[in-house]
Amino acid sequence: MHNYSKVYQYILGKIQSGEFLEGDLIPKEMDLSEQFNVSRPTVRHALNDLVNEGYLTRVRGRGSFVTKPKVLQEYTKFIESYNQEMEKKGFSPLTKVLELSLIYPDEHIQSCLSITEEERVIKLRRLRFIKEADTIKPMILTTVYFPYSLVPKALQYDFEQRSFYSVLEENGVYVNKVRHFLEVRMLYGKTASLFNLPDNSPCHFIFSTGYDSENHPIEYSENFYPADRNQFIVEIVK
Repeated sequence: MHNYSKVYQYILGKIQSGEFLEGDLIPKEMDLSEQFNVSRPTVRHALNDLVNEGYLTRVRGRGSFVTKPKVLQEYTKFIESYNQEMEKKGFSPLTKVLELSLIYPDEHIQSCLSITEEERVIKLRRLRFIKEADTIKPMILTTVYFPYSLVPKALQYDFEQRSFYSVLEENGVYVNKVRHFLEVRMLYGKTASLFNLPDNSPCHFIFSTGYDSENHPIEYSENFYPADRNQFIVEIVK
C-alpha cells in the first residue's frame, strides 16, 4: 500500500468505524507523519482528499476535525425518485407531507406548466429526510406542482409512502425529460427552521420542469438543498 493510502485509509477507517466521531480532532500532521514514517506533504495530501470528500474540515490554528460527509445528489441521464436514489446510496429515506392541496396557479406556475389561470393544479410540499443509525436529518424541502387533470385522485394518495413518479405512471403519465436550473440562495425564517438551521444559511436552490414524450410540461418543482449536507455531481455523456 502506498504511503498516501496508508494515511488516507487509517483516518477513513477510524471515521467509518465510529472511533473518530463527528466533531473530534484527529491527530496532527506531524504525529501522523511520524506514525507512518511519511513526509508531511504526503499526510497533507491524504487529509486534503478527506476534506474534499466531506469527512474532515480544517480550522486554521486548531487542526482537522471530523464532519459528516455530504450526501451526493446526482443529476445524471437517469430519472429516478428521491427514495430510489437514497436507497442506492445505502440511506433509509423518510418523507413528511407538509401540504397537499388543490389550488389555482399564479402566473409563474401557469407559465412553467403552460396552463391557464382556470386550470387547477395540485400543490405537494414535502420534507425529505435520511435516517442514519438513531439520527434523522432533514435533507430537502421540495414543492411540486402538476395539473389536477393529470391525476384527478391525487388528494387521495399517501405521498409519505408513495413516490410522486410512481403515482404519475399509475395514471398513465410519464416523465421523459427533466430540465434543472440551479441557484445559490440563503435560507430564512420557517424554511431555515425546517432544517434546524439559522437564518442566512446557504443552500442549493433547484427549480425543475418535467416533460412528457411530446415535450409538454407536466410537473414543476422548487427544491431547497442545504449546502451543509448536500453536494452535486452532473454527468454529461457524449
